[in-house]
Amino acid sequence: MSHLISQGITSITGQVQCKKCEERYEMSYDLVSKFEEVAAFISENKYRMHDRAPAVWSDPTLPDCRACGGTDCAKPVMAKKRDINWLFLLLGQLIGCCKLWDLKYFCKHTSNHRTGAKDRVLYLTYLAVCKQLVPSGPFDA
Repeated sequence: MSHLISQGITSITGQVQCKKCEERYEMSYDLVSKFEEVAAFISENKYRMHDRAPAVWSDPTLPDCRACGGTDCAKPVMAKKRDINWLFLLLGQLIGCCKLWDLKYFCKHTSNHRTGAKDRVLYLTYLAVCKQLVPSGPFDA
């Protein structure tokens, strides 16, 4: 994360699409504040997770649509598996919107165990993305 900040990257942008009005637009998250939110959640709850993603990650609350004002309806637009914006999904705690094969693809390329139920692979994905940002953090599986 320090490398991103030193390069002047302080916000992460991604595409979302409303499930109601189908409007597609870009959304941004502040890198530091949103990562601190995710990291705090992990450090407070890791011992309770038992290597499984909690419900808030498995079935994430979606952002509200800024076009129609609908609640819980702006879903991230998923690119091809090689182009998924994992950092955007992490900061929005939206990795749970990915399909199981997307998560397995990520785990394969980060040398993580990739078999098992979706909640286990999702948990490993969250920790792996966090560990890429802060290698010295409490993100070992």
